[in-house]
Amino acid sequence: MDAWSHGRVALVGDAGFCVSLLAGQGSALAMTAAYVLAGELAISPNRPQGAFRRYEERLRPFIHAKQRAAERFAEAFVPRTGLGVFFRNQVIKTFRVPTIAKIAIGRDIRDQLELPRYHL
Repeated sequence: MDAWSHGRVALVGDAGFCVSLLAGQGSALAMTAAYVLAGELAISPNRPQGAFRRYEERLRPFIHAKQRAAERFAEAFVPRTGLGVFFRNQVIKTFRVPTIAKIAIGRDIRDQLELPRYHL
């Protein structure tokens, strides 16, 4: 979505930025977004539009990265050719070795988001 809010309404989780049906992170991302949105609303209770803007500014780069990772994963998860399926299966077998799995997909499952501390 181009914006996660309009007027006095804001979206969180899959309603605003569904990452992927394959990612398995919908609940965690929704709780993260709800925490940030609630914090921003609490520090500016009479100015929801400003809170919505800060909420989106804080989370959009992180969510965008999650969406790109999901796109890469989906392309690898559902190959278009028989050779692609064979290659995918061979790669997945190597993930039995934790070090290989960490190197191959670690960047996409490791979160670099530091949540703000709202002192209320």
